[in-house]
Amino acid sequence: MNHVYTITKGKLIEKQKECDFSFALVFEENGVYFLETFLKDDFYEDGDFSKWFNLEGITEKNYLIEIKDLTFTLFKHKNKKARFVCRNYIKLTEQDRNLPENEKDKEQSIFFLELEGFKTAFSDYTDIKKHRRYGEIDKFNGPNFDHTSCSMCIQMDGYKQNYFHLIFSKTISSDNIQIDFTENGGYGRLTYNHYLDFRNQLVGFLSFLNGGQVHIRKELTGDFYRTDGSDAHIVYLYSYTRIENSNLSRYIPINEHHSYSSQIFQEAFFKCFNLYYQYDKSLELISTVASLNQAFTTSGIQQAYSILINALEKLCSNYQNSIEEVSETLIDNQIWNEDIKPSLIEILDTNKAKINSTNKNAYSIFKSKIGDVNRRKNSTVEKMFDLLAFGCIPRNENVENLVNQERHNAVHNGIIGDNPRDKYINLQKLDHILRDLILNIIDYRKLRNPIYEYATKEEKISAYPKKELKTPTLYCSEPLRRD
Repeated sequence: MNHVYTITKGKLIEKQKECDFSFALVFEENGVYFLETFLKDDFYEDGDFSKWFNLEGITEKNYLIEIKDLTFTLFKHKNKKARFVCRNYIKLTEQDRNLPENEKDKEQSIFFLELEGFKTAFSDYTDIKKHRRYGEIDKFNGPNFDHTSCSMCIQMDGYKQNYFHLIFSKTISSDNIQIDFTENGGYGRLTYNHYLDFRNQLVGFLSFLNGGQVHIRKELTGDFYRTDGSDAHIVYLYSYTRIENSNLSRYIPINEHHSYSSQIFQEAFFKCFNLYYQYDKSLELISTVASLNQAFTTSGIQQAYSILINALEKLCSNYQNSIEEVSETLIDNQIWNEDIKPSLIEILDTNKAKINSTNKNAYSIFKSKIGDVNRRKNSTVEKMFDLLAFGCIPRNENVENLVNQERHNAVHNGIIGDNPRDKYINLQKLDHILRDLILNIIDYRKLRNPIYEYATKEEKISAYPKKELKTPTLYCSEPLRRD
C-alpha cells in the first residue's frame, strides 16, 4: 500500500459515539483508500464491524481532511490498532491561503473532473512554437492531438445558466481523462452544487458514449485551482477499485479518429445531453446504459442476452409509466365506426354461406369479434411496439421477430438462437436496437458503427424523421473578451 496522508489529529464519528485520536495514516491501494489508527481503550464494541464511521481531522500539511463512510477491516484488541476502508470519498481542503474579499461569498465552482475508464481520440491540438536565440524554429512534425473542446447545454429548474465549455484532455499524472470547466468567457460558470444535480446523468452519458463504464476518480472545486488541473482549494478523492476498460463498444466511435470525436462531442454535449438528462428522469436511461455496458463485458452470449432483454423490458415498462394517457383504440373511433367496421361487416355478409359451410356458427362468431378488433390489447408485445415507435425504430420483419418470437423464446425457454451464428446475430441486433433507442430519443444524428444491420438505411430514415427542436436561449456568466 502507498502512504498518501498523515493525520496529526482528528476524530472518528459514528451516530452514537465519537473517538478523538492524535495520529493516523491514510494508504491507497489499487484506487481504494485505507485508514490506520489507534483507538481509545473503551471505544471499540462488538458489532462495530457493521457500523459506518466518518472522520474529521488535520493533515501534517495543515489541510482539513474529511473521510466519508469508513468501515472496519481489522481491530487488534492487544494494542487497539484499527484499520478502516473508505467506501465513499476523501475531502481535502487547503486552509492557509487568504481569499480576496470579493471572492469570499462567491458560490464555489467545479473546476476539473478526473475520469477513470474513459477512452477517446482527441480532436484538437495545441500549437506550440519554439524559439532559440536567433528566432523561431520552423519545424513541423505534424499536430499533436491532445484535447477535445466542446460546448454543453443543459436546462434545469432552479438554474438560469445553461451554457458551459468543456475541455477533455489527459491528466498530467496518469492516463485518466480530465474535464476542464474553467473557461468561462462567453460561457457559464458551473457551480459545484449545479454540477452535483446532474452528476449522475453526466456519468451515465459519458459511459454511454464510451461504450464502457466510467467513474469519477477526483473532483476539484472551491475558490482557486492550478491551471494544469493537478490541485485546487477543495479536492474530492473517490475510493473504489481501479477499473480497466479493456473491452469497449465501438458503436459510438469516439476512439476511432480525431475527426470522428470532433463531430460526436459537439453534437452529443450541445444538443443531446440536455435531452438525456430530461428523459432519464422518466425512463431511467442510466440503468439501460449500465446494462448495455455490463452485457458487453460479460463472457457469455446467453448471459449478455438475458441482461439486455431485461433492460429492454424495463425500459418498456418505464416508458408506459411515463405516458399520461394511452388510447384505448388502435384507430380513431369515428373512422372505425363510419368507414372500417361497416366494410368488414359487408364482407362477412357477402361471404356468409362460405363462412358457415364447415361451421354453422362461424359467421356469428366472426361478427361478434369485430367489435373488439379496434380495441387496444394491453399486452407486453403492444407495449414494446409502443416503445419502439417512440424511439423511431423501424417495424420490419427483423424487429417483429425480436418482439414476437426471440424475446419469448429467450425469457421462457432460455433459447436465443439455433446455432452460434444466430445467437451472435440476435445479440448484436438487441444491443443495437437498445443503443438506437437511446440515441434516437436524445436526437443524436452523427456517427454510428453497427456490427449488424437490423434495418435498411431507407427504413431507418423513414422511421426517424428530422425533428423540429427549439433552440434554447443560452445564458452565460461572463461575456467573451477579446484582446
